[in-house]
Amino acid sequence: MKRRHFMLSILLAIPAATLAKFSWLKTAKTQKPFLIRADESRFQGEQKKMGNDLLRCVISCEDTHSGMLMGTTTAKSLADKGGPPLHLHTHQDEILFVSSGEFLIQIGTEIFRAKAGDAVFIPRGTHHTFANPIANNPGMLISIHQPGDKQMEVDFATVASGHFPKSWENDPTIVGPPIHVD
Repeated sequence: MKRRHFMLSILLAIPAATLAKFSWLKTAKTQKPFLIRADESRFQGEQKKMGNDLLRCVISCEDTHSGMLMGTTTAKSLADKGGPPLHLHTHQDEILFVSSGEFLIQIGTEIFRAKAGDAVFIPRGTHHTFANPIANNPGMLISIHQPGDKQMEVDFATVASGHFPKSWENDPTIVGPPIHVD
């Protein structure tokens, strides 16, 4: 009798294991790895040469099935603009990483001077912004948004062309002015 239960268990386990195997295949990512060069940008999963873009999309929402959006901006590109207005993201956490140079980063009402190697985690719903504080600053700031948002990527493309959108359709929510830089 015990052998019979054992054999029945094995026979019933085979379809379950097979279904689990196919279920895993359906969720596997089909995206291929890619290299993005320093003079390229990757909006909507398409790799293009950069022109005079102020913002560079490094990892598109299309690349990560909306799991993440990653971009970079240089202090040089912020020289005339200062930085984005004080804002918050309702649906995304953001990480800012200073890969070179210095930036001012505002979180809530507090403004920090962040240098190369410094990182900031900004939970969704937190007021924040950043700015270039120094003339001729060769710095670069990396921003990572998780999860990614396709509308945010469209807004990133607008910023890349040299304009902050007058109104954001979805996210972020503007809550104040940019950091004032002398």
